[in-house]
Amino acid sequence: MGSILQSQCKCGYESYDLYLGGGMMNFHTHCEISCYCDECEIVFSKNILTKEAKQSEGRIRCVKCRKKVPYYGKIVNDDYNKDYHMEWHIGDKSYYLKGDNQHCPKCKKDTLQIYPVGNFD
Repeated sequence: MGSILQSQCKCGYESYDLYLGGGMMNFHTHCEISCYCDECEIVFSKNILTKEAKQSEGRIRCVKCRKKVPYYGKIVNDDYNKDYHMEWHIGDKSYYLKGDNQHCPKCKKDTLQIYPVGNFD
């Protein structure tokens, strides 16, 4: 089951809904993670199971400017890390995401909050 998240910052920035993980019918080929672009000042979600994402070694392209951008959280092979609030399984790996003190692409401070608002399947 996938998760619907939103992000907000003290500077007033708010993202659109972020659909993370995958649904019941496509989780083998589709797993969205949250990313940000400082140049475009946006937070967005992108599928990391595409050929392009696998070849780029953890760098995703921005949906607006197409530059390579970082993603929030970590993708690891080990067990749950208690410093992270949310997790999704990607085959034999896991994607962990903290909910608070994330980088805000608008004000460039670590004051962005990411929180769940629902699920999808």
